[in-house]
Amino acid sequence: MFEYTSKINYANPKTKSLKVGLPKEIVKILKVKPGDTMKWSVEVKNDKIYVIASKDLNK
Repeated sequence: MFEYTSKINYANPKTKSLKVGLPKEIVKILKVKPGDTMKWSVEVKNDKIYVIASKDLNK
């Protein structure tokens, strides 16, 4: 298991939407580049939140 931290910033202060950067180690593992699309799967189970991020191969 790997563990990384990222800082969260405003993507657009007017809409309050947020953005987060991918650590370079994750970029290497997923082989993503600017313009690629990420897929996010979220599961709530036993009061815990599990998030799985993957490169969307269908885009």
